[in-house]
Amino acid sequence: MPEVIGVAAVFHNQDGPGGAFDPNNLKRQMELAKANSSPPWKERKRRRKTEKRESQHTEMLATPFEWSDEDTADLLRAYGVPLSEPLRFKINLCKDGSVVTKDGEYTGTWEMDENEHPSFIPTGASEPLFFDIWVGMLCERIRKWHEANTGEAISD
Repeated sequence: MPEVIGVAAVFHNQDGPGGAFDPNNLKRQMELAKANSSPPWKERKRRRKTEKRESQHTEMLATPFEWSDEDTADLLRAYGVPLSEPLRFKINLCKDGSVVTKDGEYTGTWEMDENEHPSFIPTGASEPLFFDIWVGMLCERIRKWHEANTGEAISD
C-alpha cells in the first residue's frame, strides 16, 4: 500500500483535507480490501459474442477524372503559367534565395524567418523591405514595388 505523507485542500471553499485520507478511514478501507475475496481488479473481463456486421461499403458516385493535354492547354490559356519555363511567374522566389522577375532581372533576395514567414531584401539593402505571412502576397508586393521603381510593367 502507498504511504500517504501529506494532504491538502483542493477546492477554494474546502475547510480541510477531506475524509478520504483520514488515518481511520484509510485503515478501514485497507481492512475491507483485504477481506474482499474478489476485488474488481482480479475479476476477469468477459467478452460477449456479437453478431458479425455486414460491411457497409459506399459506392463511389463520382467517376475518376483523367488529366489530358487539352486540360493543361486550357489552364495555360486561362492563367498563363507555362510549367516548362524556369521563370514562370512575374516574381520568382528561387531555391538559392534570389528573387528574379519573369524577364530575368535580379531584384534581391528572400528568406524565411523562424515561423516560416517570407521576407524580401532588395539588392543593396541590409534589412528586409517587405514581410508577409503568405508567399503569394509577398510576391505581389515585390511586383508592385519593382514596377513602381522601374516604371515598367513586368511582361506576362
